[in-house]
Amino acid sequence: MSGHSSVTNCTLHNGFGWGINVKASANIELADNIIYNFRPIGVAFTSSTNISFHDNIVGHITERETFTAVDNMVDKRGGVAVCSYFDGDSCTDVNVYNNIASGIPYAGFITGGHDCGDSTSLKFKNNTAHTIDGVPLGGAGGYIFPDKAKSAHSTCFEAANFTTWKS
Repeated sequence: MSGHSSVTNCTLHNGFGWGINVKASANIELADNIIYNFRPIGVAFTSSTNISFHDNIVGHITERETFTAVDNMVDKRGGVAVCSYFDGDSCTDVNVYNNIASGIPYAGFITGGHDCGDSTSLKFKNNTAHTIDGVPLGGAGGYIFPDKAKSAHSTCFEAANFTTWKS
């Protein structure tokens, strides 16, 4: 927890599970990477703190082919999921900026917003989502939700400089 780790300038590709899962971790930088052809989450952050995810490309995250036979189950899907996969999960100081998510089912980014009017926050900034499939449900470039730990988010929260197209 006191050291610092980084994953930079790497290509991760062609897996049958999640591309990256940062779970219960701290002090990690993921930068300038390509995460390609995984199922169904490209990158997930759960119960983590002091994480920087920037200048990455997450692409071609596909549906699970074996999951459809299970009745009454929902397979959560997305490109980048920040403390959004498990109910009640909380993260602190996770910054997601300058990334591209493309070719994703459901949503490119699923993440919390930052305080209204905070133009310096990197919590979710300068990200782009495109070609988000949306079959059978979804098809949004991003789902931005309020931080439950911040009472001000009950009336206002925001994301900055987010672009989405073909969603």
